[in-house]
Amino acid sequence: MENDTAHLYHYYEKTCDPFRTITSLPFEEAVIVLRKWRENNPKSASPANIEWFLTRRYEMEKIVRDKFIAIGGKPIRTAPVYFTLGANKGMNTWYNNPACIKIPFREFDINTVSFTYGDTFPVFNSNLNTGEEWWGQVYDYDGILNLIEKYGYPEDPEYDMKNRIFPHDKPINHYLKYIEAHVWSDEVLDKYR
Repeated sequence: MENDTAHLYHYYEKTCDPFRTITSLPFEEAVIVLRKWRENNPKSASPANIEWFLTRRYEMEKIVRDKFIAIGGKPIRTAPVYFTLGANKGMNTWYNNPACIKIPFREFDINTVSFTYGDTFPVFNSNLNTGEEWWGQVYDYDGILNLIEKYGYPEDPEYDMKNRIFPHDKPINHYLKYIEAHVWSDEVLDKYR
């Protein structure tokens, strides 16, 4: 169910453990891991410029964490584990052998899960900001549900990341694509590992 607001979905490579976060590693180690991943998985959705991608990812995660704390969140982890609120067909195309874990949101401590209305990269890209209220914002569960009630889910075009089949009107990374959830605690994840 695409627009399922009762479950978080974690997509990952079936040959790897779930709930891994590259930014939980020191920067230099993360660069080495991503380079090796790209060498071994040339068709995966790995970034073209690894250093730029990681620098931006670490910066955005700090912003998301700080904004979450500012609205009452209580993150435990320094780097979040990524999920979507509701299933997302396109995410399966990010991996060679995709796998997904679906977890009821009610299992989580709501103070340890933040949300963005779309993928964090476009949401925090000021060049894409067209003035809607979700740009550069982080929400708690009630806040994201209110936003979905108001606007529905973000625009999510058909695409295939692995085979590099994208919409023609704009780059795929300019689409919001899904509601992103950031899990800041391992408590529930440890039950599903």
